[in-house]
Formats: sequence, structure tokens, C-alpha cells
Amino acid sequence: MVGRIEPQALSNAISRVAFAAATEDSRPVLTGIKVEITGDSFTFAGADGFRLAVFTGKLVEAIPEDLSFIVPARALQEVGRLIGHQEQPIEFTVTPSKGQALFRLDNVELVTQLIQGTFPNYSQLVPQAYDTRAVVDLKKFLGAARTASIFARDGSGIIRIQVAAGTEDAEGKLSILSRAEEVGENQGEIDARVKGPEAKIAFNGRYLSDVLDVLDEAEVALETTTPSSPGVLRPIGNDQYVHVVMPMFVQW
Repeated sequence: MVGRIEPQALSNAISRVAFAAATEDSRPVLTGIKVEITGDSFTFAGADGFRLAVFTGKLVEAIPEDLSFIVPARALQEVGRLIGHQEQPIEFTVTPSKGQALFRLDNVELVTQLIQGTFPNYSQLVPQAYDTRAVVDLKKFLGAARTASIFARDGSGIIRIQVAAGTEDAEGKLSILSRAEEVGENQGEIDARVKGPEAKIAFNGRYLSDVLDVLDEAEVALETTTPSSPGVLRPIGNDQYVHVVMPMFVQW
């Protein structure tokens, strides 16, 4: 079965999902990206047990049958590197046994073995509701997260996020805190449009920076429920992508 996908759509899907796949082989299915195709819609999902990235997009045209397979994240990352400035749609073919996939680019054909196994039901892992939602400037959030991560290196990589609701006279605030035993404490603060009550959550700083680094929208929303529930990041103005990060358990 042959499908065709625009280079930019495939490039976006790979860059926003592949980094979330596991790099260790203890659970081989998690080193792959789950690909699901229905009609002309496709979904890529990657997870490593601590985070989940899901990207949805469109094929050039619909395919006649639903298709589902797990492709190694490294193979997809290689496809992403090969796309370059290609303008023509990229063809992909999956063998009837779902043992291999072929990606056909302008000057290259890449064949990869597919991963056999059962991928987690990722749709159940995406929270469907939130108590607090903070919308912030992406670049400011990324800058604050990177700075906090430097301080957090000596503290298990933990950064703490506190969301303060706004008032009639002032916007809400999102505070990013981290601590280093010998250096001290770092706190960054950025303006946020907050919906809901005050909230607290802690993340592994690298996981937060990783996802903010692949987004190119102007703003991003952080959705939280409780300090022990997953946090959800969604780029504003783009409903194709959602990223879930498991919280770190800390003493507040």
C-alpha cells in the first residue's frame, strides 16, 4: 500500500515526535513511532514512559484501507535529515506483512524494519480536562526553562513551576524555580494569561526544554490538574500537536 505525504508535513511530524521515543531497548516498542492512518489523516505518536508526543496531519490523498505500524524513531529521524529542500511528495510503502517500510525521496530510497509489538494506548494518556491553563510567550518560556535547567543539574534536573492567577489590574504569572546545592536558587517569572486557580507542578528540566525547543508558534499553553498529574503542552493556534509530560514528585 502506497501513501504520499508533503515533505513539510512529514518533517514537522518527525521533529515534534521522534525525540520523545525511548533510546533504551528495554521496551523495544517505545523506541519506535506509532503511525496510524485513516483515509487522508495520519497520526504519529512517540513515548518513553515519561513523556508523550502526538502529531496529526494530512496525506496528499486518502488511502483505501486503515493502516497502523511502528517504525523505528531513528529511521524516521534519518528520513527527516534526508528531506532537505525536497518539494515533491514523499512516497511510503508498507509490506503486506507489515515487516518493512520503504520511504522514497527524490534521490534516496530508505528501507527499514518495522517494530513488532503492542504500542501503549496513547489516547488514554492525554488528559481530556484541566483545572488551570496558562498561556505564555514560547521564547520567554524556553529561555526561562533553559536557565532553570542549568541550576537544576545538581538537583536531579528538577524544575518547579508555579502558576499564579491574575487580577483585574494585572496578568497572571508563571514562575520557574530550580535549586543547586552550591550555587543557590534560580527563579524566573514570565507573564501568563491564566484560566483557573493557582497551580504547582514539577518537571524534569530537559523534558520541558526538549518540547519547547521543537515548537515554532508564538505562544504555548501549559495545562495542569494536580501536582501529581501529567502536565500538557499545546502550541497556541495549532491543534495538530499535543505533548504530555509526567510530573516529578517534590517537596513544596
